[in-house]
Amino acid sequence: MPLKLQVTETMTGLHHFVDPALGDATDRPLWFRIRWSGAPGAVLNPRSAEFLTFDASGQILVAGLTGGPARCHGTFRIDYFGKHRITYDLAFEAEERRYRYFGEKLDVNLLRPLQLIKTHTTCYGTVTRDDGAIVSRSVTHFEPAEIVPFVTSFKLVAG
Repeated sequence: MPLKLQVTETMTGLHHFVDPALGDATDRPLWFRIRWSGAPGAVLNPRSAEFLTFDASGQILVAGLTGGPARCHGTFRIDYFGKHRITYDLAFEAEERRYRYFGEKLDVNLLRPLQLIKTHTTCYGTVTRDDGAIVSRSVTHFEPAEIVPFVTSFKLVAG
């Protein structure tokens, strides 16, 4: 039976609407909790096209849009050696419409270890509608209180 590496991560922060039809630009809560997973032989193999690319699924809350936590799914990618970024690309539905959250942790450069504290914990995101229109912009953080739940969530599971 094949194994999967599985990790649960939570990012929390604020967003503001760019589209005035949805609300003013007041900061509102945004968070997502995703489980990212992949076959260790692929996601941990530098020669694989799936290297450090994981399937992601979980929940996202975009206050003023989702009306509560909404299911999301997509990909989580770590690119230490090319563009030096970590990305979250999550699709979800709200108000009978499809949306996409795309978040990036920028300048994640292993050669600058002191910057990794910020670059691994700060994510800049955008929510777009299915037609590509920008709805919201956000900044989320990996909070210190999440370190223990994150580390203890690493598992190898059958799947």
